[in-house]
Amino acid sequence: MKSAVEEKKTYRLNQYLARCGVASRRKAEELILGGEVTVNGKLADHPGIQVTPYEDTVRLRGKLVALTPDITLIMHKPKGVLCSRDDGTGRKTVFDLLPKKYVQAGVQSIGRLDFDSSGLMILTNRGELHQRMEHPSGRVFRVYQVKARGIMNHERKEGLLKGVRLREGIAKAERIEVEKISSDISRFKLTLAEGKNREVRRMCEQVGIEVLDLKRIQYGQIFLGPLPSGKFREPFMEEKSFFEKILRKPKKNSSRSPKPKRGVQKR
Repeated sequence: MKSAVEEKKTYRLNQYLARCGVASRRKAEELILGGEVTVNGKLADHPGIQVTPYEDTVRLRGKLVALTPDITLIMHKPKGVLCSRDDGTGRKTVFDLLPKKYVQAGVQSIGRLDFDSSGLMILTNRGELHQRMEHPSGRVFRVYQVKARGIMNHERKEGLLKGVRLREGIAKAERIEVEKISSDISRFKLTLAEGKNREVRRMCEQVGIEVLDLKRIQYGQIFLGPLPSGKFREPFMEEKSFFEKILRKPKKNSSRSPKPKRGVQKR
């Protein structure tokens, strides 16, 4: 349901397209100047055209572009489930665990977990939140519970804290809390400020230990808690406040990450 604020607020056309998750503002400008966007049936020729949601009709290549409700969900991702929508192999994805209405609303996973990992997953159709939470410049910490083969001794711990070289560059842990060591098995919590593909596993390999089990238990101020594996919930009030705080932070000059696409519908 639209609010009174949404009814009255106006957007620049490129901002509106970005708000709907269609494209970044820069890409939206290109679409507008390329003659692919109409407002109320007329070809839009400038990204600064003012648009009022639910009053003006915006179309991209003939398809209606409309705001959809903001949706953010907290999920406990099980092992053996993909975070992408489809990898072409027919394997199960986190979107198979959601009601169809959320999938149709365009939610995407923030900070993916690999197929063999489990734990906290945040899904949203809010493009700006997605970008702010994922981008390294935001320094939104992720905390992982790790079980590994190999002793997490002082030398290995210091190596991870100082940084190890991966193919994308240097990756380092912000914090490591060793919880238990028995025989050649170590259990510890590891905190990162970014999330590259299989980063924890590859970092640990670089210092000579093998990750046997990996679970994300925290992302920013969002905690996994007792949420059962495979289940999801809506954010608590304090979690909603955290997301809004992230969105209010001043932006840093950095390249933008791709946003979830949503809001393009056929009429």
